[in-house]
Amino acid sequence: MKADYTLYSDEELLVRLRDGEAGITDHIMNKYKNLVRSKAKSMYILGADSEDLIQEGMIGLFKAVRDYDTGRDASFSTFADLCVSRQMYTAVQAAGRQK
Repeated sequence: MKADYTLYSDEELLVRLRDGEAGITDHIMNKYKNLVRSKAKSMYILGADSEDLIQEGMIGLFKAVRDYDTGRDASFSTFADLCVSRQMYTAVQAAGRQK
């Protein structure tokens, strides 16, 4: 039986994830994929498609899930937004240097 993760805050889910509960990473990645897509539309890499940018954003989101500290004041959504933006920005910069 699959747990209904929509009943919990992101922060509660991340505590449960740290305690070893499986399936939470997939739920969070799915929940935030539209954030990643909308950021990818506002940024694009010359010579690359938006799928590459979306992939970079998903890497940033995964890092946010991995690195989020529940003891901090920032909400997970704020932290995830920052991680996704940084990952995409780094990819855009790297693509620019290769031209």
